[in-house]
Amino acid sequence: MDAVSPVDTGEFSGYICAPAAVPDVEGDEGEEAVDVMALLPGAVEEAFATLPIAGGSVEFEPDLLGFGYRGRHTHMFADVETQNLNQTLLGVPVEIRVNPQSFLWDYGDGASRVTHDPGEPMPDSWQGEAVVKTNQETPTSHVYTETGRFPVSLSTTFVGEYRVGSGPWIVIPGSVEVQASPGEADIWRVAARNVSGSCRNTVDWGCNGPVTLEPGDTPPKIFADQYDANGNWLGE
Repeated sequence: MDAVSPVDTGEFSGYICAPAAVPDVEGDEGEEAVDVMALLPGAVEEAFATLPIAGGSVEFEPDLLGFGYRGRHTHMFADVETQNLNQTLLGVPVEIRVNPQSFLWDYGDGASRVTHDPGEPMPDSWQGEAVVKTNQETPTSHVYTETGRFPVSLSTTFVGEYRVGSGPWIVIPGSVEVQASPGEADIWRVAARNVSGSCRNTVDWGCNGPVTLEPGDTPPKIFADQYDANGNWLGE
């Protein structure tokens, strides 16, 4: 409403109108709000580099537990997922979403490579045929040329985006690398001989368990319950 003030013209008394005061939209509070939103992208980028992102883990076929054969494909995969993290930056609630983009594998035998597929557990069959899980090439499998136990490490590269409230997702520049929990590949060799008949004694070749243990060997995890503490096969 406009303000009014009395006047006297000499002929009559009345009122004239004066304009109301206009709010100062350029005041401190307005400038502060503008500054916060202008600074928010930088604050998000800085926070992205230090977020507690879960790097996941290196996994093997559940029914093999890292067991594999020399010269054949050993399948492994990254157990990692997209994550949503809520942060309050500069007093503003922000939702940050991080997505795994690429995977740097170190197979423990001197070989490494980058994949853009995290991999997944193999099915038991494919198109009506049984899957041979100890020699099936996959986007994340690896062929070991020597026997032994090999530590497998994984570094996952994440990219991010953020939004305020229900606003649009905005890409965060750059990426971050996060280490996954490592795994271990247990690689054995295959040996074959001609024999004259079926097993009669556990001391005979090929009759002393699913794998033949040499001095210093320990059973693979997949067969550990079939051997005693001294590495002797317990039999069927």
